Amino acid sequence: MIKVSDIYKIIDNTAPFCTQEKWDNSGLLVGSMDMPADRIYITLDISSESIAAARTAGAQLMISHHPVIFSPLKSLSPTDPVWQLAEAGIAAICVHTPLDMAKDGINSRLYDMLQEKLSLSSITGAIEGELGWIAESGRDFTAEELAVILKDTLGCTVVRYCKGIRPIRRIGLCCGSGGSLLGDVAALGCDCYITGDVKHDCWYSARNAGVALFDCGHYHTECIAQDIIAEKIRDAFPMAEIICDKGGDPVSYLFAGDKA
Repeated sequence: MIKVSDIYKIIDNTAPFCTQEKWDNSGLLVGSMDMPADRIYITLDISSESIAAARTAGAQLMISHHPVIFSPLKSLSPTDPVWQLAEAGIAAICVHTPLDMAKDGINSRLYDMLQEKLSLSSITGAIEGELGWIAESGRDFTAEELAVILKDTLGCTVVRYCKGIRPIRRIGLCCGSGGSLLGDVAALGCDCYITGDVKHDCWYSARNAGVALFDCGHYHTECIAQDIIAEKIRDAFPMAEIICDKGGDPVSYLFAGDKA
């Protein structure tokens, strides 16, 4: 029988929990290390819908990128995912910033996906420790050209962007919601910054700094987390049954001219 502790060790070897940011909450957040984990459900987020799917699949452990407990819980009700996990007897491991920063983690995989299409050199710098990377391209891009490449490569429904003041050659990237790091990226001399969940004021900050900014969506910059985690577990425990969530982007989009 595979135990939660066995899976925890595999994840810890890939993305050490000790490397998490001080504001993060990664680790075993629901259940115990001694619980069985022969059937595992992997998802970007633990939600009521994904828990229902995990229960239907008979999963004993859920693994997510985003923490199911992030801010302190002041109350619990049957609608809360933590309640639902405990009620179902399903353990939960969440690996957030450690997987962002890992050698073969999310940002690293995004680099691999973009390296050839953007003619990238090896990574030449880091953003905020290891939360993102900087690399030089062997050619110049316009913001419009880069937006098309990002949309096609990441499978985005939408890429929001603003133009910078110069051709794009020095590129910064941080998966997820990295808008707060724009100042660091600009100070490091990047011509553009690729991230997700960009807030209104951040667009003006980018324009003021002359940096092209690309919002590819939180989901589309991090959904590869499932594949990374699944690969590591399959390599270590081929007998484990792994189910990856197929829920997709939780956001729907209505474009000009479309009918709701």
